[in-house]
Amino acid sequence: MASVVKETRNGRTLYRIQFRDANKRRKSIRLGGLAKKDADAICSKVGALVSASISKRPLDNSVAQWLTEIGDDLHKKLATAGLTEPRQSATLGDFVARYIEQRIDESTIKNFRQVERLLNTHLGKDTVMRAITEGQADDWRQTLTKDYAEATLNKHVKRARQIFKAASRCRVIEANPFAEVKGGSETNDERKFFVERSVIAKAIACCPDVQWRALVTLARYGGVRTPSESLGLKWSDIDWAGDKFTVTSPKTKRHGKGSRIVPLFPELRSHLADAFDVAQPGDEYVITRFRDTNANLCTQFERILAKASVEPWPRLFQNLRASRETELVNDFPLHVVTAWLGNSPAVATRHYLQVTDEHFQRAAQGGAGGGAHDSRNHLKPPETKTRVSSKTSGKPATVGFSSQGECPLKDSNLEPID
Repeated sequence: MASVVKETRNGRTLYRIQFRDANKRRKSIRLGGLAKKDADAICSKVGALVSASISKRPLDNSVAQWLTEIGDDLHKKLATAGLTEPRQSATLGDFVARYIEQRIDESTIKNFRQVERLLNTHLGKDTVMRAITEGQADDWRQTLTKDYAEATLNKHVKRARQIFKAASRCRVIEANPFAEVKGGSETNDERKFFVERSVIAKAIACCPDVQWRALVTLARYGGVRTPSESLGLKWSDIDWAGDKFTVTSPKTKRHGKGSRIVPLFPELRSHLADAFDVAQPGDEYVITRFRDTNANLCTQFERILAKASVEPWPRLFQNLRASRETELVNDFPLHVVTAWLGNSPAVATRHYLQVTDEHFQRAAQGGAGGGAHDSRNHLKPPETKTRVSSKTSGKPATVGFSSQGECPLKDSNLEPID
């Protein structure tokens, strides 16, 4: 299928490989002044490439591995002869930056930015991706073990593997050096925290304005992702008469689930109604203050918690969402709750659902039947008082006010948080 041809030029012995392609055309690959045994070894690989090209079958693993290891000059000659695809050259820094630019969800981008920094720092942003070995990938993971918890480390490994898989699909690299790097569980139970209603009531009472109260209750009682889904909520998404609202989700859009319908829970409805009453004519979004994606909501939320004399919990907004999902699963089937909150039963079980003190108390009081309880108490709305809305929106005029917490629910009594 392929043969070595010996040539003599200017007293030098040179070799070239000669073969016929799938169209019976004769082609040659000049090797230069290699040793005969090296020329023969290359010839056997070329023969395998020619056979695979003619028969349209996959390459043998040893040949595929050989292609990843040869130098750019020989690889280019093979590509010119039509025996393999041309190599795409890219540095680590350039490829990772382009990859992240294709993401659309802000929280996803933030997570990949962390991995980008770690890869560039330890492997070098100017390193050609094709030159990164499996050993270097293992060393990269080992270096991170001293700075990160196991769950966080595994998330970084997963994202690095995802980046290099994309590079392989784009033919920037032949094989993914992170494919066999140890991953593992991404769940860190130590960072799970159930935020009790009494605790969040104190925080809501000390929020500086109705928009902050809407943000907090959207996370705790609406179960929406913050900030991506909260900031995307529009007044046109709220069906006051139908007691439901539509959540647009950048995170799940790429999976074909760009939106979902969520009940307008009574605990949430009152605070959204307050925000509607003070909205300016022409306002499109429910939350207008924090449109800048650089706004650090967690830092400002920590100030609110400090004012309410509440100790901050891990993952401030994520655990509000997880607390709501845990509550809802007590009263509704898991598949219903995950449809409302926009995750899967597997993800909910692994990352969101928690065992609370209430579960133990109910079990101790009611035995095996302790799980049956009156859901009306579980979903009891805040105390309400009636007033007439200043807008003709078709929404009810009954608006809820929290009776818990030490801070009054009046914007004029609170200093704004920058």
